[in-house]
Amino acid sequence: MSFKVVKSGFLTTVQDYGRLSHGKHGMSQSGVMDEHAYCWGNHLLNNHFNDATVEITFGGVELETQIDTFIAVTGADLNFKINNRPVQMWHGIRVFKGDVLSWGNPKKGIRAYLAVKGGFNTSVLFDSRSVNLRENIGNKLCDGDQLPCVGHDEEVYQFIPPKYIPNYSQDITLRLLPSYQFNEFSINQRDLFFNQTYTITNANDRTGCRLSGAPIVIKKERMISEGISYGSVEIATDGLPIILLKDAPSIGGYPKIGTVFSLDLAKLAQRQPNSKLRFELISIRDAQKERKKFNDFFEIGF
Repeated sequence: MSFKVVKSGFLTTVQDYGRLSHGKHGMSQSGVMDEHAYCWGNHLLNNHFNDATVEITFGGVELETQIDTFIAVTGADLNFKINNRPVQMWHGIRVFKGDVLSWGNPKKGIRAYLAVKGGFNTSVLFDSRSVNLRENIGNKLCDGDQLPCVGHDEEVYQFIPPKYIPNYSQDITLRLLPSYQFNEFSINQRDLFFNQTYTITNANDRTGCRLSGAPIVIKKERMISEGISYGSVEIATDGLPIILLKDAPSIGGYPKIGTVFSLDLAKLAQRQPNSKLRFELISIRDAQKERKKFNDFFEIGF
């Protein structure tokens, strides 16, 4: 039993919470780009927090349901329809064998998520079902592919209070935890970084997001490559930031002014090129408190 891929779209992949235990082997974290939308999708269906979903980037996707089950669609508004009729997102939806699910062009946001009751049962590679094309782990979906899952009759008509549904059209502020290299940037450089509005460029994918703005003057000395983490903000040789995302490599050689708070990266995952953003500092205590609240609500833990 499965969903059949009729049209695969621009970039459609299976993603779960991520490949968290193989950084020491040089592997990326991988996993869903928008953790907020992903977690709500699974929560609406009473799924495990790590159940695999389909991440749909920019739409153009059509799936045929080959079982009776429940689904939830969250994230970007990509003109989601069932049997060519618009359907409300962010709540549990009953689907039947033969139904056709489709996602068109983006209205708001970039990435939509299809969660199914019980999750998608694709291959587990290095302890995760997440696809990482840069590392040749798994493949993006192609026309004719099958997405295996198990049918369910349990009714799950839960919905999300409107206040928790994000507005993907708003400019965003990313909260930054200073790195150990923070003080290597002069006060003037830090002021320039925090007091300007950056623009998201077209160089924006699952590996990282390049920003344009007034460049920071940095030393031209070469660095020895070192370990880097999801959300690290590197300052490249042109003086402009690169925010590292889920499929970024595990080492890098640019100086890092800090790391974006993990929950804010979900907002970045939904912003299209030319969107505006700013940075502000957050304390480790405040970040841990907010992170714990999120993890406890969605029962995230390994």
